Amino acid sequence: MKNRNSISPFVFYLFLGSIFLLSCTPQGDRASVAFVNVNVIPMDSERVLENQTVLIGEGKILRIGPADRVTVRDDIHQIDGTGKYLIPGLSEMHAHIPPRPASPPDDWDEEAFNQWVENVLFLYVAAGVTTVRGMLGHPMHLDLRERVENGELIGPRIWTSGPSVSGTTVETAERAREIPAEQKAAGYDFIKIHPGLKLDVYEALYEAAQETDFWYAGHVPAEVGVHRALETGYLSIDHLDGYIEILITDDAEDLPPGQFFGFNLTDYVDETKIPEAARQTKEAGVWNVPTQILFESILGGKSAEELAAWPEMQYVPRQMVEGWKQGTRNFHNSPNYSSERAERFINIRRQLIKALHDEGAGIILGADAPQWWNVPGYAVYRELNTYVKSDLAPFEALQTGTINVARFFEITDKAGTIEQNKWADLVLLGANPLEEIENVRTVEGVMVRGEWMHRETLEEKLEEIAQMYE
Repeated sequence: MKNRNSISPFVFYLFLGSIFLLSCTPQGDRASVAFVNVNVIPMDSERVLENQTVLIGEGKILRIGPADRVTVRDDIHQIDGTGKYLIPGLSEMHAHIPPRPASPPDDWDEEAFNQWVENVLFLYVAAGVTTVRGMLGHPMHLDLRERVENGELIGPRIWTSGPSVSGTTVETAERAREIPAEQKAAGYDFIKIHPGLKLDVYEALYEAAQETDFWYAGHVPAEVGVHRALETGYLSIDHLDGYIEILITDDAEDLPPGQFFGFNLTDYVDETKIPEAARQTKEAGVWNVPTQILFESILGGKSAEELAAWPEMQYVPRQMVEGWKQGTRNFHNSPNYSSERAERFINIRRQLIKALHDEGAGIILGADAPQWWNVPGYAVYRELNTYVKSDLAPFEALQTGTINVARFFEITDKAGTIEQNKWADLVLLGANPLEEIENVRTVEGVMVRGEWMHRETLEEKLEEIAQMYE
């Protein structure tokens, strides 16, 4: 009698064969979307792969190949990429997602606030920003991150800091030692440092960060300074904060404290110190997020009225624009301001950006939106343009918002370039950004987590937002 639990050789080999066939199933069989006849800018090097087909499925890039060699099934949604350019999604590495105030005013409108938050997330995506690093964390952002990941809200991938650590929020070393473990346990991704932190408090934070392997980024408090920030391994220094102070000429005496990121100290800068500052930054392995457009908008010679006329201003509340206008007027009327000083300050920062890049010190794209004149998403276009004005090539500028970000987060196996098995976070452009950086504005559609939104869909929602703030 045969053993009922035995398997005949035929059945056994048939089983092995089925496993083999499953493992060899063409990736195209899992595809749901295909970009056809598209020019791919993979961002692994400065090149364009012409007339490609890119298959997307399950939120990933399944296959890339010449259009005449990749067959697309009839049931797959096809996006005609003829004459268009596909790039990885961009990142805003100094983003702000509005936080709910601890003590809302009496006229607080919860519905309007929630709508503004949703609008901010959508504006990032509409401009091709598929990843943001939130730099002023709040418990509500943890929930937003989950809702976006689950597809309940349209938004970019979110990395978020915890609530800000500053001279007013953390006043003692004892409290500083609690922060890393506390924020890590809560589910935040890193700590955000704001100005005013005392040196002993900072040192306690640093020691606790070492113990928990949970680090910080952001501003450089005056008592800490860039040299100590580099020594202690900031994840990133944002706004190039503190660099002006280490560029001061050696014979300067009795200088006032730096104001507005050292703008008032511009006249005392020794530009020959810039290469050494860049070298030290590279040696320390610390990244920088310049947010250069924040300064070029305010100091670049345009009036408040000219800035308010930028097209993207229609997507933010009127009272916000009016606040930016008044703040700009106040700055231009302040005792420290002059057009000559402003021009030199901008030029020094551009030199620093170029020196950091040439030295190989990491730069990641960030504009600081929504802040003065920086509309979510659209501000990265202007930020990229400042990098090109700093003498980076368009490809080098684009690296700051794509592959550099993946390197910063240590996720180059998932993001940063257009390659098989990487996340399907993509932007379809109408013109080649390697030829002219302004072509990043020619968005034909955006894909986040494999979900495609055509330009018409984006424009329809943008029009709704604009109508809210008329």
